[in-house]
Amino acid sequence: MTENNDLEIVAPDAIGSIERAQVDVQISTARKYPRTLSKVKERMLSFATLDEETASSCFYTLPARRGGDDKPIQGPSVRMAEIALASYQHVKAGSRIIADDGKFLTAQAVVHDLENNVAVSIEVRRRVTSKSGARYSDDMIAVTGNAACSIALRNAVFRVVPRALITPVYEAAKRVAVGDVKSLTSKRSQIIARLKQMGAKDAAILAAVGADKIEDIDLARLEILIGLGTAIKDGEITLETAFPGASPNQEAKPIFKEPAQATVTVTPTAPAADATIQVDASEPVTTAEKAGTPQERLAALVIRAGFTLEDFNAFAIGIGFYPAPVSDWPEVPVETANRILRSPKGLITQLKGGTK
Repeated sequence: MTENNDLEIVAPDAIGSIERAQVDVQISTARKYPRTLSKVKERMLSFATLDEETASSCFYTLPARRGGDDKPIQGPSVRMAEIALASYQHVKAGSRIIADDGKFLTAQAVVHDLENNVAVSIEVRRRVTSKSGARYSDDMIAVTGNAACSIALRNAVFRVVPRALITPVYEAAKRVAVGDVKSLTSKRSQIIARLKQMGAKDAAILAAVGADKIEDIDLARLEILIGLGTAIKDGEITLETAFPGASPNQEAKPIFKEPAQATVTVTPTAPAADATIQVDASEPVTTAEKAGTPQERLAALVIRAGFTLEDFNAFAIGIGFYPAPVSDWPEVPVETANRILRSPKGLITQLKGGTK
């Protein structure tokens, strides 16, 4: 005797009806309590100009396109879109990865203005292979996917929220971020130091804004540099694209902080390349970590700590040491290896944090 004969079959139309009912309620609520544009603009301004760091993150800069007018491209950033989305009210928004063909990820974002019943869908593609055709590691694919979703959402938000609201807030954020003539010297030093910490060289920084020397960087050029930094952080461009020839500088401070107990000792009579690296005072240092090329010593340090080249690639690209994964240890730039070897415990701490 069969017992389960009374199963209820829900027609596909029923699910659609439920979804339509939910949207109808949201639209009705939005129109019952309409937004006040003056208050929206006031909220956006208060968020965007809250402090210099927030203001700096509200706009990006991309290098001039080939064959164009040689002017850098600027625009409101992902952070500005988040501020607009939070302030505009009565908006449904979301983004996701909808396709991966092995070479490109495709992200889709949808933004629905419930009060005006206007919806916009935007798709963005991002490459997940290196110049040699090798596919990124899982961690790098995840990072690339997150960046693609953020950029797609930004583009969709700015199709829904009127530019009449975005533009004055965007300009106000730039004024707060760049400062005025009185603060130019200190602000210029701060921004250049930050870019050099990311790995940009003086010559590349000057070339990016068409200046012959640091003192030639005025307020307009400083604005471009701030925007380039934001574009790199948001995943719009790589460090190498923004500043060709960029690589971590040995004289710059490490991006990660070195624990107080970490020690790096150098034999007085030996050359700098033979620096002795201590990973832990309780563990013996291997011969490979005492001698050899910087890349060989780095490989020995990472492998001895239980990590792989793939783990190191994810860390190095996330920090901004180089834009794409390397396939073997000798491909790690010498400057990068030397800089990281200055703080071995900082590296291990970062690797442990990245694999949790």
